[in-house]
Amino acid sequence: MWRNKVPTKVKCFSWLVARRACSTHEKLKRRGFYIASWCSLCNETEETNNHLFLHCKVTTQLWNLCLGLTHTKWIMPGHTADLLSCWISRGGRKSKKKWWSIIPSCIWWCIWKERNSRCYDNKANSIEKVKWNCLTTFYFWCKEEGIEETAQILDFIGTL
Repeated sequence: MWRNKVPTKVKCFSWLVARRACSTHEKLKRRGFYIASWCSLCNETEETNNHLFLHCKVTTQLWNLCLGLTHTKWIMPGHTADLLSCWISRGGRKSKKKWWSIIPSCIWWCIWKERNSRCYDNKANSIEKVKWNCLTTFYFWCKEEGIEETAQILDFIGTL
């Protein structure tokens, strides 16, 4: 995670996600706060770290989008730390590993930004806009780091 080619604040945030330490409703409840918890993205279940970043139906669409980009079949693990431990080994050849390692941090960062926008600004983007934000963030981070295979990403974006 620390060697990813993403901004430092995103590396730190990804570390918090993997350790279940970001301020989701689950963490607030563990600290003794009594709140009515719901996922602000799907409004179907309580907001836990693993639900928000792995299993929410909105987040699942982002995972499926990125896995479709790589033509990868994947069964989502139960916990964010488990995802990171098996994600890196699936990266393939070295040039692909550069951008492959960016995907979890990119999805988590975009989901967190969307969640906070809905919670604090009362602004909800459509799922298409959330996907677009995720793909453009991913492309920007790859381009900033000089990762060569960005043409494949642009081709994929063009098919949407």
